[in-house]
Amino acid sequence: MLTELDPIHVAPDSELARVLDRIGKTPVLLEKGGKLYRLTEESQDNIWAGYDPKRAKAALRKSAGALRGVNREELLADIRLGREQDSHGRPADD
Repeated sequence: MLTELDPIHVAPDSELARVLDRIGKTPVLLEKGGKLYRLTEESQDNIWAGYDPKRAKAALRKSAGALRGVNREELLADIRLGREQDSHGRPADD
């Protein structure tokens, strides 16, 4: 499990700094050699603040059976279809 990242320092007057200045609520996508890289601002919030494992387990127990009666094959087909849809504004491959 990755626990710590090494930061790369960016010069304030560089082209990359200007790209980073564009990051707001929407991530920035960079393309290099056909691969896409998503840049987002690192949150300084502690995502584990207020986490209570007992409450989490209780919520999981309470949700047991929530999908009872759902057609498994239809659900999986819907998930596959959703994964095939373009959600990042990338052009479709021809």
